[in-house]
Amino acid sequence: MQRAIVILAMVLGGCAKNVPSPELATSLPSPESRPEPVAPKYEHIFMMPVDQALAEATRLLAQNGWVLKPMEDPKYLLTEWRSAQIGTKSWGWQSDGDFTRYLVAGELIAERQSIVRIFRMKRVSFSNDAELRAYSSGRQGSIAIWMAAVEQDLIRKTSPVGLAQRERDTAPWVELDGAAQGTRDLKLEQDLLLRLETRPSLETLTGTLRLTRDDTFARDPSFYLKRWKQEVQEPCDRKVAGFQPLLKPGLTVLIGEQLGTRESPAAVGDLACEAAKAGHGVTLVLSVPDKEQKRLDAYLKSQGRPVDQDALLQGDFWRKIQQDGRGSRAMMDLIDRVRALGAAGHSVSVVAMDTDMSGGKARDAHMAKVVLKQRDARPQDVLLLLAGNVHTRLGDADWDDDFVPLSKHLHQRFPDLKVLEVGYAQGRRWGCDVETSGDMVCDIMGITPLPELAVPSGAPMAIRMLPELHDEGFHGFLDVGALSISLPAIALRGHEPPAPSPVKETPAASAAPAAAPAMRQAPAPAQAPTPAP
Repeated sequence: MQRAIVILAMVLGGCAKNVPSPELATSLPSPESRPEPVAPKYEHIFMMPVDQALAEATRLLAQNGWVLKPMEDPKYLLTEWRSAQIGTKSWGWQSDGDFTRYLVAGELIAERQSIVRIFRMKRVSFSNDAELRAYSSGRQGSIAIWMAAVEQDLIRKTSPVGLAQRERDTAPWVELDGAAQGTRDLKLEQDLLLRLETRPSLETLTGTLRLTRDDTFARDPSFYLKRWKQEVQEPCDRKVAGFQPLLKPGLTVLIGEQLGTRESPAAVGDLACEAAKAGHGVTLVLSVPDKEQKRLDAYLKSQGRPVDQDALLQGDFWRKIQQDGRGSRAMMDLIDRVRALGAAGHSVSVVAMDTDMSGGKARDAHMAKVVLKQRDARPQDVLLLLAGNVHTRLGDADWDDDFVPLSKHLHQRFPDLKVLEVGYAQGRRWGCDVETSGDMVCDIMGITPLPELAVPSGAPMAIRMLPELHDEGFHGFLDVGALSISLPAIALRGHEPPAPSPVKETPAASAAPAAAPAMRQAPAPAQAPTPAP
């Protein structure tokens, strides 16, 4: 059985990208006339163990009404057969119906890299019932009349002759062994992809986590930001299209991001630069615990030298082991950009609004209180707030009817504030999630946008406003293109931008490296026998 399944997984090809899947005809054409299945060249690599991806695939199938059969190999899932439609008549015969089942094959690429392929199996089934056409006269006619009487008697006794045409699910006398047509179900694979790579990152609080070692250790000179050495520390060369019409004294903008990327903090830094260069005071609010405020203030007044950077990173927020993306190198660089703006004579500040409280509603209420205090202290500033989009959206939370996000508290005082959702293309980020074992793991993760947030990977940075508030609670988008990983700031290496690696050059037989696109060449599609349960 397992060998049949492995053969099936090897020869059926496809991809979890947005490519339509072919529909199989109810009548089976000859091999010569059968069209070639659509075969995308690449497939998606999940940045997670294969058992975690398959656990979500199990939930997806169950929610769609499929019943799983027991399997010896945990890397495979197989559903029961289910009738797709009642049999159709053609040329004097009638089938017992079209039947469908799913095979899910998981492939382990590395410890935290896996591929999941979902195959939809179809076949037309025939039972052993038959029909004899009646002749108008003679011996054959008499036999036909006798056979019709026997058949009617069997139907009255609820024999399989009648049941096989009425059952919506598989009848026990219907034979479903043997060859079946199969193809990748790209729609179901896309549903799985969105389930696994659109979840918000868990945010870890320093009050409950272990910290890195307390002793001082030497960092290599290549670790440190070099902006402090430059004659013009922050040139503000890039402008964000669509920001200029919004710029005015007292503007409040909330930006909801996916944690642990390079692009979102860089885009917010560009907004801060543009606002400061236009002569506005700028208040940057970050999801950093407020007990780090003294270190932030000291850093903004410093020259940004290596010793100053070391002092900033001594805070518990930066030294906790379970880094959730808020303490990334990109966030550290954003703070340094604001310091450079201040050194150039601009009126800027950085506010740490977060807390170590574990309660969601209480935590957001605390953050709102901090922000409102700063807003009152500098009412004419352009206030830019960057946080996870759970806190910035004005819509209702699906998981908790009592949860009141930070944004709603602020909206009561400032109804003209703007909420922007980061628009992005598929990529990578650093974040935390709970695995099937129950352990929290913080590592590199894949990220795929929902359709309404998706932009081309090469899209220019820009703000796009919607004509009205989106159902999820945002006014527009801050497009940043494809996302890439920003490691925790305390990581001694790995902060250099990844070297360009076009998808078409990704080898088919090996997994993509951590910083490369999560794609791999797919095997060519073909037909294969249905695995035995």
